[in-house]
Amino acid sequence: MKLARVKVEYTCGLTLVDKVSLDVATGTVSIPPRLARLMSVMEANECSPAFTMEYEGYSLPVTVESGGRYCVTLPSRNGPLARQLWDSVTFPTKDQRQQNGRLLHTFSAASVVGAFGYVHAVTRWDTLSVFTAVSLVVLGVLLWYVGFLHMKGE
Repeated sequence: MKLARVKVEYTCGLTLVDKVSLDVATGTVSIPPRLARLMSVMEANECSPAFTMEYEGYSLPVTVESGGRYCVTLPSRNGPLARQLWDSVTFPTKDQRQQNGRLLHTFSAASVVGAFGYVHAVTRWDTLSVFTAVSLVVLGVLLWYVGFLHMKGE
């Protein structure tokens, strides 16, 4: 059993932060009685909260299984390289999210610069040329926005 920090956020603006016990073998989360009482009171008045757990730099969603048991899926630290890479994308740490956001911003800039280069290099404009140039700009804006969301602080 290890201690981990959980955050329960309700739509009304209430945020509950507490420590819980985590069984790392099974992913079972044991919440303290005071948090369970507060959550049951809020359950009568609010919609379902966003329930996340911070563990070793990861922000993991806590789910409720049948029987009212709370569980999380822990990323694997060991295993094949492909699994570790997949976990870095699906369960990124805060630092990894920041780096992913910076990488997406770089790709965004490259896409927009590529669009300008393409516009200046095209000799004959047709439907495919216009579609390609517009697609590169749209891709650049989309990558910029997703990068912005990843770099946003918590």
